[in-house]
Amino acid sequence: MSVGIYAVKPAFQRLLQPVARRLAAGGVGADALTWAGLAFSSVAGAGFWLGRDGAVWLLAVPSAALLRTAANALDGLVAVQAGSSHPRGEVFNEVSDRVGDTVIFLPVMAVAGVPDLLVAASLSCALITSFLGNAAKAAGGSRIYAGVMGKPDRMFVLGLGALVAFVADDHAAVIEWSLWVVLVGSLATFLVRVRLVRKTLP
Repeated sequence: MSVGIYAVKPAFQRLLQPVARRLAAGGVGADALTWAGLAFSSVAGAGFWLGRDGAVWLLAVPSAALLRTAANALDGLVAVQAGSSHPRGEVFNEVSDRVGDTVIFLPVMAVAGVPDLLVAASLSCALITSFLGNAAKAAGGSRIYAGVMGKPDRMFVLGLGALVAFVADDHAAVIEWSLWVVLVGSLATFLVRVRLVRKTLP
C-alpha cells in the first residue's frame, strides 16, 4: 500500500482531470507535459543556485516543485485521455524524472555550509530508490510506489525547506535538514521496496 504523498495521488489526479481533458482537447501532448515537468525542475534548481545566499530566488523552488509534480501527474492523464500512451513515452517520462531530480539537487551544492557529500548521498539514494521501483516492473511485477519518500514527497520536502530557509536566520541549516529528511526517507523507502520485491517477485 502506498504511503506518503502517493497515498493521495488518486485524489490529486481527480482534481487534475478537468485540466487534463482541456489539454487533451487542445492538442497538448503528454510528451510536452513531460518536457514542462523537466523545465519546472530546472527552475527549481535555478532557485537553489541563485538563492544560495538566502536570496529571494529561493521562493521559486516551492512553486516550481509543485508545478513539476502537477506536470508529472498530467502527462499520464493526458496520455490516457488522448489514447496516446506508448512505450517510448514511458521511457522518456522515467528518464526525464531522473534528470529532473538531478538538476534540482546538484545546485544545492552551491549553498555554503551544506555538505556536498550530503547532497550527493540524498540524490543517489533518491535515484536508486526510484530505479528499484522501475526495476520491479521490468522484472515482470508492478511499478512500486510504496514508501514515505517518493518523488512528490521529495518535492514537498525541498519546496518547504526552501520556503523556510528564505525566512530563517540560517538558511543553510534549514536546507541541510531538508536533505537529511530526504536521505533518511529515501533509505526507509528503499527498504520498504526491497521487502515488496522479495514478497511479490519469484
